[in-house]
Amino acid sequence: MLDTPTYLFIVVVGGLITLVVGQILMRSGIGFLRDVFDDDEAAVSANRLLGVLFHLVALGFLALISTYRPFDVEGRVQIVVTQLGGVLLVLGVLHGLALLLLARIRSKRRNESIETAMTTQYEQQRRARQTQRQQVIEGGPPSGG
Repeated sequence: MLDTPTYLFIVVVGGLITLVVGQILMRSGIGFLRDVFDDDEAAVSANRLLGVLFHLVALGFLALISTYRPFDVEGRVQIVVTQLGGVLLVLGVLHGLALLLLARIRSKRRNESIETAMTTQYEQQRRARQTQRQQVIEGGPPSGG
């Protein structure tokens, strides 16, 4: 069983690490999201929501990990290192999941953008062919200059 000072030390250090990693994600993620969203306000909003999600999940796992003893280790230092190692692993997994989510959002938005551009180009070409046909029907072949 952990004594209170050791438990509090794990929670405080884990909380600080979580906050630092979360801030790095939010600062780095805004540029990524601006590339994804055409609207700057939407990018900022999505970044904040993802940041809140990351912090809530990470702090929740921190609360769970801080009381969980997966290994039978002796000594206060060994317990702290083991617990903080668990926190770092969870933060790494959450960071990876956040990056995958962002990459998936960006890929989806890019595909939609490409599809829209291709559809627009196709429609323009179709209208041009239709106009050419209409000119041929109405006045004979188009005159060359």
